[in-house]
Order: sequence, then structure tokens, then C-alpha cells
Amino acid sequence: MEICILQTGEPLHIDKGNYRPMRCMLLADKLIEKGHKVIIISSDFFHQRKVHRFNKFKLIKVKKNLEIQLIPSIGYQKHVSLVRVIDHFILAFNLFLFLKKNKKFRPDKIFLGYPPILTSLVITKWCLKKRISFILDVKDKWPEHFIEPFPPFARSIAKLLLKPYFISTKYIFNKATKITSITDDYIDWIKCFSNDKKDSDRYFVSPLIRKPFQLSEEKLKISINFWHKNNLDIFKDKYFCFIGSYTTSFDFQFIYKSAKLLIKSFPEVKFILCGSGDQYHNLSKEFSKLPNCKFLGEINKFNAKTLISYSVATLAPYINNKNFNNHIPNKIIESLENKTPFITTLDGKLKSIIEKYNNGIFIPNKDIIDVSKFEKILNNQEYRNTLKNNAKYSYEKLFNFEKTFNQIENELCKI
Repeated sequence: MEICILQTGEPLHIDKGNYRPMRCMLLADKLIEKGHKVIIISSDFFHQRKVHRFNKFKLIKVKKNLEIQLIPSIGYQKHVSLVRVIDHFILAFNLFLFLKKNKKFRPDKIFLGYPPILTSLVITKWCLKKRISFILDVKDKWPEHFIEPFPPFARSIAKLLLKPYFISTKYIFNKATKITSITDDYIDWIKCFSNDKKDSDRYFVSPLIRKPFQLSEEKLKISINFWHKNNLDIFKDKYFCFIGSYTTSFDFQFIYKSAKLLIKSFPEVKFILCGSGDQYHNLSKEFSKLPNCKFLGEINKFNAKTLISYSVATLAPYINNKNFNNHIPNKIIESLENKTPFITTLDGKLKSIIEKYNNGIFIPNKDIIDVSKFEKILNNQEYRNTLKNNAKYSYEKLFNFEKTFNQIENELCKI
């Protein structure tokens, strides 16, 4: 069977660098392993690096059963900007041109990543016209997420201006053959948004799991040496770490204030931040004021795994909004995979997981940060070991890679 995966904003097989594969690459590999032919349609613009891959329509034959079709757009530098909105318009229009021009392109099934909204709308209409079944993979609460930055008094006006997005999204949700999303809460949101009151088998949950991997002795030595050059002894130093994007999705003031408070009683404890994003330069200047903070750029998957595995806990200070409250981000799953507890400010799904499995720490983000919970995990070895053991247990119980991706493949075959 020939299956098309449409997913923008993720690394692809053709990208150089040790990027850890996300949903698109992992599903493609699983489908190929099961004997299917896969064509990936994605943006030519590389979201993580903010660069163009080829800056044109480009078809790449990666291997026997895998092709990648890139669709050009103008690109953008900031996650939240008018330019990104325009980029998505152009991407959707160019996708429409590609489908119109390539009459012979007709896969058996489609796995459609949502968002972006407009590319999803183009594919939805095309699938209905061609009578092709498709699974919609919902990973963000667009367009409701767009309303959050507006002050309360302006949200009704913003929603009115964004009404075409709301209408389009409801149409996409209602027309999808099947829908998968990252949590039960997200499924409930989709049903509510699309006014679907049926308790049908059209929905299934597929968490944002990445394929577990182990470091070879050689890779571990290289990684240890990398951190040593960055003045970190991963075996002896106590540290907390953040690995992600320097964007408005996170409240970095929580990390800054925590580090500033903790340095008084634990001057030896470090805060290691790694990533890329449009806030990199501003944050690097701010964090340079604190001697217990190490602010780095993007690191590869091997150095990330080593850093996470030996940290006291990972940091996940997500902004509390409707988009994230029901979310289990892949960085949380990655932390648990490496038997490492996490510290989060995010109320909702993550807080409930902590309460149920005791695998992390919830700290409300207030004007004065309660550092006693940092102090407890640093001072109490038994407590730290309990969190680590529970992190391992909860990962194995909740986030089974093979089960998740086998289910997606089975659902694609059934529709």
C-alpha cells in the first residue's frame, strides 16, 4: 500500500545533523518496515533551523520505498509573527498547485499532520474529491491557541477576525475519516470543537512518543567529553536542565528566578539550558548574569540524552494556557524515558500525572518561587531515587513506542 504522510515543522530523513526523529520520520520507518511505500510531503522550509532546504519544489528519492516531496514557502524567523501566517498561506497555495499539477499522484491512504490549518484544509478537500481516506493527527489546539495572547476584552474581536480559521478547522475535523491525538483530553476538545456528540470509534489516542535508543560506549565517551569541554562533569555535578526551543511557549523567568534563589543555599548546583529559537539572544544576555547558569545553543540527540540521564530533573516551565494544559509534550516523555523526573509549572494533564505516578514535581509559577521543592530533591537521596524509579515505571506503562505506532499502521490499513 502507498501511504502519504503530510507533516510540516519536523526533521526529515534528508536533514543533516543528529536530530532525534519525531512523528513523521518514525511513522515512515514503521510503515516501510511493515512493507508499505511511503511518500512524505513537507515544507521546504526547515522549522527547527529556520532555513530553506532547497527553496523550490523538490522530489527526493531517499531509498527504495521512501520519497520526500518538498513544497516551497517564504519562511520565517519568529514562531509568532505575521510573516509565519503569510508563509502558511503560500505553503498551502503551493501545495494546491502541486496536487493540481501532479494528476498521477494518488496514494491509497493519507496521514495528515494538523496544524497548519490551511495545508490541512487543502488536503482534506483533495481527499474528499479523490475519495481517499485519511487520518488526521491533531497535535495543537489551533485556532483557539491564537486567541490566548490577546487580552480578555479583545478576544471576542480576535475570534471574529479569525472566524475563517475556526470554520475551516471544524470542517477538517468533521470530514476526517479518523482522528488521532495526543491525549484523551485533546480528543474531548476536538469533539467539543466540532460539535461531535457521538461516542464513536473514529478517535484514538497516540502519544508523542519517540523511539527509545541507547548510547554506545563510543558515543557516551564523546558526549562526556563534550560536556567536560563545557565545564560540566555529568557524573559529579548536580544540575537541572532544559532542552527545547527558546520561544514564548515557555516561561524562562521561572528558571531564572529559581536559579537566582537557589544559588544562595546551593551555589554549586547548575542550571543548563540548551536550544534554539527567536528568544536566544535576549535570553543568553539575561542568563549570563547568573554564575550558576550555563546557556547553550542547539545540541545533538546524543549530548541531549546524556545530559538528561544524569540530571537531577529536567525543566518544563510551559506557559499555562488551553493549548498546553491537556498536553503531554515529547520533552516530558523523553525525560521519563531516561528515568529522570521533571519539574513543571503546567497545571492540568502534567500535574495529574505527577499526582498519580509521583514521577515529577509541580511548582506553581508565582511572583515568589517555592524553592523548597528544589531543595528537597537535592537534599533527599531517597526521594530522588523514588522519583527516578517512578519515572521509569510511568514511561513503561504509558508510553509504549511499538504499541503506539503499530496501532497507527493498523488504523491506516483499516480505513
